[in-house]
Amino acid sequence: MEQNNFPVHIAIQMDGNRRWGKENRGNELEGHKEGAKTLRKIVDHCKDIGVKILTVYALSAENLKRPKEELAVHFGLHKDYIKKEILDSDQFVKNEVRFRVLGRKELLPKDEQELIKKAEEKTKNFSKFMFNVCLAYNGQDEIVDAVKEIIKKGIPKEKISREVIKQNLYTKDIPAPEMMIKTGMNPEKRISAFLLYDSAYTELFFTKTKWPGFTPEELDEMIKDYQGRERRFGK
Repeated sequence: MEQNNFPVHIAIQMDGNRRWGKENRGNELEGHKEGAKTLRKIVDHCKDIGVKILTVYALSAENLKRPKEELAVHFGLHKDYIKKEILDSDQFVKNEVRFRVLGRKELLPKDEQELIKKAEEKTKNFSKFMFNVCLAYNGQDEIVDAVKEIIKKGIPKEKISREVIKQNLYTKDIPAPEMMIKTGMNPEKRISAFLLYDSAYTELFFTKTKWPGFTPEELDEMIKDYQGRERRFGK
């Protein structure tokens, strides 16, 4: 793929799992399982084509209010991914992939928190590719938590700047995404509180394709579209 004006960081909201499951398998929960397969394909493809950072929105804070049966599927898929792809495999180590979870991790089940901690520790020194997963996440909560950190540190108001706020976000050492993709959008268009602070000048992409049906080829087409855009940053 042409590397001119190539995105370093791509953020994806994986929407449409339940609708896909209902339409294609007669069961909403099956959509989450198929969506996990799609995620593996997209992660591998991003690494292969030269994307350096991929951030995905996997479970919002609001999603934690969903039925217990559905949440059990979510948590099970999270744990399965971490075990198979990171803890019981050397692929993340071989490929120098850093794994991180962004969000209020304390709201997740204790056993999942422990697996996340182990996975983050195992990969913390890698930087060739960064894979960030937003769980129990909301962009407004992220800003609230940043404000709390600033207060906790006793930073005087005259010292508070855009940079100081950034330094206290979950994404403090992650650059803003050049591209944000949201799947399953037809006809609505929204960013659903995803990376609110960081997405001020991010290029937005919406597709009616529901997440389980999203392909590397469609991602490539979006990247080509991005490469043809002019980013003026308000100038």
